[in-house]
Amino acid sequence: MLMSFEEGSLMRRRTVAIAAIAAVSTAVVSVSVAVAVGAEVPVNGAVMWCLSPAAAKQLETIGVTMSAAAPATLDSSGATPCVRLPMKGKISLDASSGNGTFDGSISFTQSADGRSLRLTQASGDLTARKVYADVGVDDEPSRTVNLTTYTLDMRNITVIPPSLSSAGAVEGKPFDTLLTDSGAVAFARAFGAPPVPSGDSLATIEGRVDVASVLG
Repeated sequence: MLMSFEEGSLMRRRTVAIAAIAAVSTAVVSVSVAVAVGAEVPVNGAVMWCLSPAAAKQLETIGVTMSAAAPATLDSSGATPCVRLPMKGKISLDASSGNGTFDGSISFTQSADGRSLRLTQASGDLTARKVYADVGVDDEPSRTVNLTTYTLDMRNITVIPPSLSSAGAVEGKPFDTLLTDSGAVAFARAFGAPPVPSGDSLATIEGRVDVASVLG
């Protein structure tokens, strides 16, 4: 039996629609598999790095102010000063492993004598739960320091699953980062003493990163 022109046209449209649905489904399944197996995927986004109340109070007491250099930006609207840092890297969406780099820099300057401490080339190691930065005091050359460590309560982490409109994302509520011995030494070299004792919270971090690509 020969099909009419209208029947043939309808069948072709159905075939195209089925192929399109299959292609989209395959893409979503591929993304889901990447998330399910905990593979590290490229991400980009931003974090907010906010001084802890204790650190902010001590720095204010000794006349030290915090500033930021682009593309990082200072936000003084909250209870303590914060810096927004663009971030990119590769992480697993269960936040068990990966690393990221933060763009921009943070500086601390003492008004009385102009002494300063600069944090540049900051990076985070999710596997080791450490934050590194190149630390420079006054005009001395910078050196890489493990500035803070942290633990991660997964109740503070939200994984946004992949969908037809998004490859997925991870959002983190504020969590404490604890000043290390080497971080405390760097602050002491600049200002005579660290803003908090080693092992106490220097700052909190929160933010969101979106999966840049998991296919191809």
